[in-house]
Amino acid sequence: MPEINESELKLRIKENPAGAYLLCGDETYLVKFYTQQLIKATVDESFAEFNLHTFECEDTDLSEIYDASLSIPMMAASKCVVVKDYPVKDATDKDFSALEELLKENPPDNCLIFTYPTQQPKPNEIKKLAGLFSAYGYVLKANKLTPAELVKVVEKGAKKRGKAFDKGVASYLVGNVGDDLNLLGNELEKVCAYAGEVIKKSDVDAVCVRSLDANAVFMVMDLARGSFEKAFLTLSKLFELREDEYMILGAVIAQYAFIYRAKAASSAGKSNGELIAAYESYKGREKRLNTAAQMAKNMSFAQITACMEILADADNQMKSTQNDKRQLLEETFVKLARVKNQ
Repeated sequence: MPEINESELKLRIKENPAGAYLLCGDETYLVKFYTQQLIKATVDESFAEFNLHTFECEDTDLSEIYDASLSIPMMAASKCVVVKDYPVKDATDKDFSALEELLKENPPDNCLIFTYPTQQPKPNEIKKLAGLFSAYGYVLKANKLTPAELVKVVEKGAKKRGKAFDKGVASYLVGNVGDDLNLLGNELEKVCAYAGEVIKKSDVDAVCVRSLDANAVFMVMDLARGSFEKAFLTLSKLFELREDEYMILGAVIAQYAFIYRAKAASSAGKSNGELIAAYESYKGREKRLNTAAQMAKNMSFAQITACMEILADADNQMKSTQNDKRQLLEETFVKLARVKNQ
């Protein structure tokens, strides 16, 4: 029973939800969602007190999980055992032997779920656990959706609410809000309540909150264009929203890194597609890279390098001194603005 996708999991939830499941991945919204769907499919709410057994990260005695799994459902056809954020990195060979025994003996009336809704183990840490669940149960790796997949999600969500997006606006929403499904769901709810039957770009601008990454793109774009007042206005808004100063600096550094690599690729006669192939982290971020490539056309290597040096100095100061971080960011933006005229 190998790794399964969402469609296959949905079918199991509908037809035969009992079994052993490992739900993990960096899209925690989906991990939480499918954990709840499996619980709803196997536990009658009237008897949840008896048939739903939940173990938290700090409460992971495998013998208790084993006993709960082998217990008989109370006044129901099935039960569910949920283990949240099992500390797999601390698991010993003895623990893995016990886990294998647990999976082997999991009864047909039990839905055993090992789920990671808050803590994501590293791939090398979870590999052995995933191997066990692949052998005796099912593994869903809920990774981040691509921009194209996210566009389909928000378009479907709008349709359920009796709305439709104007051409290109669903993509604009995803680009502004980011790839977090929780945030996207919240912003979709807001814009659907605000807009008429057709959601326009102006509706998104009016009520939706940009992600930090999106704001970084706009700030760097404004600095590159010489629109210094707009860049500082966005920075001020981020301060008002109490965004962490170090996170703001990190997002700006990331955008200049995009610009630098896009410039380097172009100078070497390489396409954006080849750049994406070289950097795994760029997959699904084509739009941001394309924006960076456009900015790179209007900046010399000397200007981009100067900006990177300014940002490296700011990063070092923010880590090593007790200076006012907000003031440091403002001074950094002034320096970046001056590069435009060099």
